[in-house]
Amino acid sequence: MVKFLLQRPVAVIMSTIAFIVLGIVASFRLPVSLMPEIDIPEITVHYTWDNASINEVENTLTSGLRGQLQQIPKLTEIQSESKEGSGLITMKFEYGTSLDYAFIEVNQKVDASVNGFPKEVQRPTIIKASTSDLPVFYININLKENDSEEKFLEFCEFTDAVLKKRLEQLPDVAMVDISGMYSPELYIFPDEAKLRSLKITQDQLKSAIDNNNQVSGSLSVKDGYYQYSISFASQITSPEELENVYLNINGRLLQIKDVARTGIRPREKRGIFFNGDKQSLCLAVIKQSNARMSEMKEKVTGLLDQFREEYPDVEFSVSRDQAQLLNYSIDNLVQSLWQGILLAIVAMLFFLQDARSPVIIAISIPVSVVISMLFFQLIGISINTISLSGLILGVGMMVDNSIITIDNINQHRMRGKSLFQACLDGTNEIITPLLSSVLTTCAIFVPLIFMSGIAGALFYDQAMAVAIGLFVSLAVSITIVPVVFHLLFMHAKEGKATHFIQRISFKHLDDYYTNIFHFIFHHKLIVMIGCLAVLVLGFVLAFQLRLERMPAIDTNEIILRVDWNSSIHIDENEHRVKDIIKRFSDKCEEISCHAGEKMFFLNREKNQNINEAEFYIRTLHAEELEKVISSIREHVKANFPMAKVDIAKVDNLFEQLFKDNDVPLVVYLSGESRRGGPELDSVNTFIEYLDSLMPTLQLDKPSTSERIVVEILPDRLALYKVSQGTLINVLEKNISKMNIGKLNTGSRYVPIVITGEEKTILDIIRSSFVSNNDQLDIPVSALTRMEKKLDYKSIIGRKEGVVVPLNVYHVGDSTEQIIQTIKTEAGNRNLNTTFDGQYFSGQETLWEMVVVVIVAILMLYFILAAQFESLTLPIILLVEIPLDVAFTILILWLSGISLNLMSMIGIVVMSGIVINDSILKIDTIIHLQRSGLALEDAIHEGGVRRLKPILMTSLTTIFALVPMLWGNDIGTQLQRPMSITLIAGMTVGTFVSLFIIPLFYYYLERIFISRKK
Repeated sequence: MVKFLLQRPVAVIMSTIAFIVLGIVASFRLPVSLMPEIDIPEITVHYTWDNASINEVENTLTSGLRGQLQQIPKLTEIQSESKEGSGLITMKFEYGTSLDYAFIEVNQKVDASVNGFPKEVQRPTIIKASTSDLPVFYININLKENDSEEKFLEFCEFTDAVLKKRLEQLPDVAMVDISGMYSPELYIFPDEAKLRSLKITQDQLKSAIDNNNQVSGSLSVKDGYYQYSISFASQITSPEELENVYLNINGRLLQIKDVARTGIRPREKRGIFFNGDKQSLCLAVIKQSNARMSEMKEKVTGLLDQFREEYPDVEFSVSRDQAQLLNYSIDNLVQSLWQGILLAIVAMLFFLQDARSPVIIAISIPVSVVISMLFFQLIGISINTISLSGLILGVGMMVDNSIITIDNINQHRMRGKSLFQACLDGTNEIITPLLSSVLTTCAIFVPLIFMSGIAGALFYDQAMAVAIGLFVSLAVSITIVPVVFHLLFMHAKEGKATHFIQRISFKHLDDYYTNIFHFIFHHKLIVMIGCLAVLVLGFVLAFQLRLERMPAIDTNEIILRVDWNSSIHIDENEHRVKDIIKRFSDKCEEISCHAGEKMFFLNREKNQNINEAEFYIRTLHAEELEKVISSIREHVKANFPMAKVDIAKVDNLFEQLFKDNDVPLVVYLSGESRRGGPELDSVNTFIEYLDSLMPTLQLDKPSTSERIVVEILPDRLALYKVSQGTLINVLEKNISKMNIGKLNTGSRYVPIVITGEEKTILDIIRSSFVSNNDQLDIPVSALTRMEKKLDYKSIIGRKEGVVVPLNVYHVGDSTEQIIQTIKTEAGNRNLNTTFDGQYFSGQETLWEMVVVVIVAILMLYFILAAQFESLTLPIILLVEIPLDVAFTILILWLSGISLNLMSMIGIVVMSGIVINDSILKIDTIIHLQRSGLALEDAIHEGGVRRLKPILMTSLTTIFALVPMLWGNDIGTQLQRPMSITLIAGMTVGTFVSLFIIPLFYYYLERIFISRKK
């Protein structure tokens, strides 16, 4: 085949250009995203029940739903949270589960449970997790001058009716979700004095309004040749019509406006959004699944510029821009790709003795990269941070094949062969070892594809990118490289460039190698003891490394959640939030806050209460962010000792995919009954005991809420002849607003409520009366007793029933001992325990990677045994892996890098790469032995012949990874532990391949020769 190609250079060049053109076209058609398109195996169920207590929500709604939903197959985790007036159930499934079928089953289970719900409870909302549902960015909008709540209500209606719809008309925008909205209500404020004097009850008001607010169907009437539809105008459509509704009181006609005041006002606030110190609306922009993020951002930006011209009284700002993050990450990785290519080419200048060989390298790498884009398109891989990182990793290995081909052709030329024959023999000779080298590297990546969960699916892109790059570069090195070499050197003469390169190239490398070789072989025992010491040191340090699932990503933005841990009103929450923003806004590039509930429709996370706040904080640098967070913590702790402050990562695609429990250890306490959790007092007592037993744990007590309990006295009810139902109805009417209907404005329905002056619960009970069976008014205070009580703020449920989670942040090195102590002490108090957290996920990842390493090594052994037709020789080659791994662990320990998924993948990949040098060297030594050289002479000569190729292939791989050591984008930070691992492993692996593996081969051959004798 090579001979045919050498004889048809024009056909080869034209074919290459055709592939390059196809690759360029494919690169512009490939979708660009931050991460690969992966289904997140998670479904959430939201439900609300207005004015229901936490226990009512848990017992009536949540427990039944949880029992139904946990029967769904392939469910790995289910967790529920019940709060006052709402609940949330989160379900996680095995990766690979069809979410469409799971979604259908969840709907069926929910429908089966809904039949037992109270009538006022609406059907729960079910949301299927999807990477496309994550907002690309948020648009914060506010009025420049906002002087009243009524004006902000009008602004909310304008945003919903105009701005939202215009944004959603863009073809790339799927949905615009809004938080911070005010909703209107039509209020009726009765004059209590007039009502009492005229003996008008609220029920009479409600009845009169209901009679004038009927929805009637249409009728058909024939009139001669014609037929007409008749509809009845019987609905209230404006506040003015409501004011003119008539009441017939003992034959006297009155209107609503005679006895009450009416108007439109914002409904009771449950959540507010602040952008800086201004009350704003937060618009989450969600793209179509097939839209390009950068193109959508460009169109939305253009529309926002148009909005600024059309609505000068409104301010617009973009926040948490994922498109900017994507462009930054992709640009950095592309820059790293070309930097790696340039460094690899420059490295060649110091080894190759002419100016033309680096030109061939400079041609082969871009050609391989561009043609790889074509195969990306054919296989369906997008351009993302993972696939680009794989391509960067592959660049160093891509150049290896071309280097070995060029070096081998040069060696045949030095033996006196003609240019054509050198290109033919030199290429044919290395096809088999190159193919073996590519297969061993790919064999390392194959087990990564079979990793469980999202990590395995995610690194499919990286494995495929490397495999595509390697096979393309192999094809380029044995087809294009010899043809280009033949063309460039056909009429070659040494010029000034060649002389310059010969002057700067490394000289006397063979002499340096020979000196080290003789030193190693004269001190064999010392070298073997040193290798054993490195192995032992690496084994010991492996247990000292910190275990993590994924590497920590430095960021200049954070989410800070504050739970005031007291029953404050939304207005007090607003006051505290404004104070924090005012104090720290000058230290932040951006600070915004959701005070109270977040009102996004696609909110999959647990919702906040009105006494909680969530701050988004962005600073210029990560160091400044730590100072701001520390200052806010100190401020909150000093002024609100009961409050709790937690930090969380900003929700982007990477965090969504690798969302893990940030807490090292979570203890779930449960009682003997599945339906009821342990008592609050017993849990607090247990926590105090654990703190005294193990002070370093610093356990937080569960969040609590103070509730008012109105106890109805049965003996008083019997004494005063009052029914319990009548008493409860009176209390409900006086405590809460009375919803009496809806106003149809044409574009929306506005609730109509009867309300009164705000009173404390104590004033309501003192001023309220209830009629008994004898039509006598009995004071409510004589029938009830009121007390305040602390209870759980939320009720958490899992498969094992209701639980109380305890977060343990300071476990130190004695996690197993802590788990055993907590389990024993909880058992003594009749508390059951289950454990979760980062400790367990880290261990699971570690053992999974151990299995991957074992499978990868077995794959390597099978390939090497097949290549060398030997069962013992592959063992010598595989000895290199534990030596390189031990040294790499030492470097990780010195660098302070954890043993995480990325660093462990780096160890696996490094094991497949470094062994390639040893394969080529041992293959050369065996050929020299067969030609008649003595064992030690063959080892030395093989080392001299393969010295430059081994150094060049190692350095090009290392230099291709060097740009990954700097940069702050997600892609670079994610791949940095793997890059450091590979650089450390390749560095020591080069030395091991050149000197240590030949020493082991020497001992193996001596044993074989002695046995033969």
